Amino acid sequence: MATPHSVRNKRKRRKKRRIKKGLLIIELTIFLLIITTIAAFAVPNSKARMLKLLTNTTVGRKLVSMFGEDDFNRNVHNSNFKRDEIKMSSNQFSSEKYINIALFGIDPRDGEFSSATHTDSIIVVTVNTQTSEIRLTSVFRDTTLRMKNSDNEQVLSKANNAYFWGGPEEAINVLNSNLDLNIEDYATVNFAGLATIIDSLGGIDITITEHERLRINDYLVENRKVTGMSSPDVKNIGNIHVNGLQATAYCRNRYSEYTAPDGTVYKDDYGRTARQRFVLTQVFKKAQTAGTNKIINMAKTLLENDTLNGDKIMETSLSWDKIMDLIPIAMECSLGETQGFPYEKYTPDDKNNDFYGYVVPVGLDQNVIQLQQSLFPDEDYTPSTVVKSISKQIIKESGVEPEETEEKESKYYDVDDISDEDANYDISDEDDDNNDYDISYDGANTYYEEN
Repeated sequence: MATPHSVRNKRKRRKKRRIKKGLLIIELTIFLLIITTIAAFAVPNSKARMLKLLTNTTVGRKLVSMFGEDDFNRNVHNSNFKRDEIKMSSNQFSSEKYINIALFGIDPRDGEFSSATHTDSIIVVTVNTQTSEIRLTSVFRDTTLRMKNSDNEQVLSKANNAYFWGGPEEAINVLNSNLDLNIEDYATVNFAGLATIIDSLGGIDITITEHERLRINDYLVENRKVTGMSSPDVKNIGNIHVNGLQATAYCRNRYSEYTAPDGTVYKDDYGRTARQRFVLTQVFKKAQTAGTNKIINMAKTLLENDTLNGDKIMETSLSWDKIMDLIPIAMECSLGETQGFPYEKYTPDDKNNDFYGYVVPVGLDQNVIQLQQSLFPDEDYTPSTVVKSISKQIIKESGVEPEETEEKESKYYDVDDISDEDANYDISDEDDDNNDYDISYDGANTYYEEN
């Protein structure tokens, strides 16, 4: 039986909790009002600065977390991500100054996200935490890389098979081992997810030709069916404003020549990846200058629902705290070089060739050296033993050799010097059975060198 003394103590505790809760609400409210007022009337680039101030303070993080952390953890964060399976490259020099995140674009027909779907887009996002510069590197989906297949055997296969066979964990490991990177996290988005993000930001501006317009409208037919979203056809050419679904259709096009802003002309899959990087660049810029309502609408869709018709539209391994750390960088970042990988490549055109339809790096280790110099120009880099062994195997199996191979032979380890584990990468006869597909369903699967 409760005594008068215990009852008074309970009342005091409840009163203290109410006071504590009330003080927290008042504290957050006052803080928000102060920050909003200062940002709106005194600080240049107020939207970015306000968000930076919020995420850089304990009180600000509490406020942001109240409105989004639970929904993020429930709907977007992949709590099943097997972080202990991620294998880092032996080159760890970039772990503090640089952050590498894998961005995967998928085309699931039945709502698959963790695996059983191919990655039509593979982009490495490299963040320089000291300069706030972000660089985008597309890894061509048909690039010949070493990975584990569904039977856990080491094989040479197309880059987009890694996600299909082993989910995001294997896809990250493939990038780390073949490119000497130290990626720990990823974000995956499907057609509906990309379209939703772009719509939330009010669309983007692109420049298209008549051939591109016709292809966009062709892809829109399937985009509407897959996503359940609606969009009119594109009527005009030149510089036009497009919505999310139209922009997504533009990203899928690999049948029209693409002219980059710097005048470079790309064809086929190289053109598609260049379009994807351009669209992401536009999304970055739009997000940096977006008004409060647009940011809130985008966050509400992605965090509260993460769905348009019951299906997921994105997921990530990034924790809430990690995202809070990245927001200030993202809001004031400058976009640096965007590029495709590999640089030197060859695609066999003989249908009897085992590597027909593959993008074969002409000297993987040489391509990786160029990649490392591009992403981490202030660091010294020497290809790891793993990259050298993979490069040697690609040359042996594909027959595609870099020029002056004899002079550079010392760079490679002889097959006899490679460990049994490293040497276990024979190509299975059924290696490409699960890759006999084409997202446009027209049967075309031929790629050419970029001009």
